Amino acid sequence: MKIVIIGGSFAGIHAAQLLNEACPKAEIYLIEKQNEIGFIPSSFHLLLTQQIIDKKQSHWITKERLEKTSRINVLTQKSAIGLVENEVLLDNGERLPFDQLIIATGSAQSFRRLEEPKAQYIYSVKSGTNFTELEAVLAKADKVAVVGAGQVGVELAEDLITLGKKVDLYESRNQILFRYLDEQMTEPILNEMTKSGIQLFLNEQVQVLADKNGAILESEKRKAYYDLVLLANHTRPDNSLWAETIKLNDDGTIWVNDYLQTSRKDVYAIGDAIQVTFRPTQEKMYVSLVNNAIRTAQVVSQTISGEPTKDIGTYRPVGNKWFGHFVGSVGLTESEHFFYTRKVRKINQEHRVSLTNNEKIYLQLLVDQETDQLIGAQLQSKSSVFRLLDLLTIAIEQQWTLQQLGAHELFFQPEYRTPETILTEMSGSSYEG
Repeated sequence: MKIVIIGGSFAGIHAAQLLNEACPKAEIYLIEKQNEIGFIPSSFHLLLTQQIIDKKQSHWITKERLEKTSRINVLTQKSAIGLVENEVLLDNGERLPFDQLIIATGSAQSFRRLEEPKAQYIYSVKSGTNFTELEAVLAKADKVAVVGAGQVGVELAEDLITLGKKVDLYESRNQILFRYLDEQMTEPILNEMTKSGIQLFLNEQVQVLADKNGAILESEKRKAYYDLVLLANHTRPDNSLWAETIKLNDDGTIWVNDYLQTSRKDVYAIGDAIQVTFRPTQEKMYVSLVNNAIRTAQVVSQTISGEPTKDIGTYRPVGNKWFGHFVGSVGLTESEHFFYTRKVRKINQEHRVSLTNNEKIYLQLLVDQETDQLIGAQLQSKSSVFRLLDLLTIAIEQQWTLQQLGAHELFFQPEYRTPETILTEMSGSSYEG
């Protein structure tokens, strides 16, 4: 069996590694258009904060290591340009036949209203191919604009203000981090952003970017000049290459069935190339997260290796630290409650981190009014909340009720926990789904 995988990021590499183990007789090819594989999406943040000091560290695995530790043939600096029957057409004229094909081409940041195709003062941070040029421009920059106040944009804004830059942050929505957090959970971060000197422009769609002796940004409300503009808007897949041969969804993602098989026999798609099921509402949606890339790679690998497996979808767990606050979210948010078919109850709580740490953990829980089943959780604190986020993710995945969550046995040490239960209801509200 000959398996071809297009895309050398998290989804593609994990699929290749899993199939290497599950199909010892298979011939596996991994195609990547860049000259390196395994790019870490947050690498620019890691460089700015000196958590990595070498650009080589921006890749979590190399072509050489992958080939040395497996039977995988890695073809870099080669791009797929089409499909003809059971062959992948490459940009160098080669044809690569396959028995099974996996499309794992990921996503990218783009800005359609950028006037110059190759700008000197406007950069995306999704790809590491331009880091050398970007670092040189940033070193000379004083005033920087960041477009997009999602996870990447908020992270960049904090990094840049720490470096002493003047930072303007633009977001077309009415709040930061809107995909994962409700407004009240972002308030502590907003307060810290304001104190730091960041200028935040909410409800402001950037309409035009121009690159003329610096960057020119035009929104609905202003025209401003910057030494540098960084694109941190949400990523999208570009599946136009497959439009003539594979069915696409209206949003440009590749249509797949429950087994992540496309409309074409023996062709699968995973990761950021597709929509996945958001489990609290059973809706199909585009969710660009590494955990989705890894899960969908596992699903397809099991199916190809002889164990047909359905993708169960995601509860969308995310977590990070911004401006001194650890934040996490999983499952349904309050702003999404109207997509849920039954009544939803919200519970707000706060607890000490431990008996020896008086910092507070602020929780927002969403439960099904009829079943008392936990369907969403958000939390923030100045101390790490990620262990609790993991617990709440498992609770939601396993469809625990609040009573089951409270009865779950956990270790106790005064340095790390209080004896209080997270079921102490401080306040609550109910909503019709």
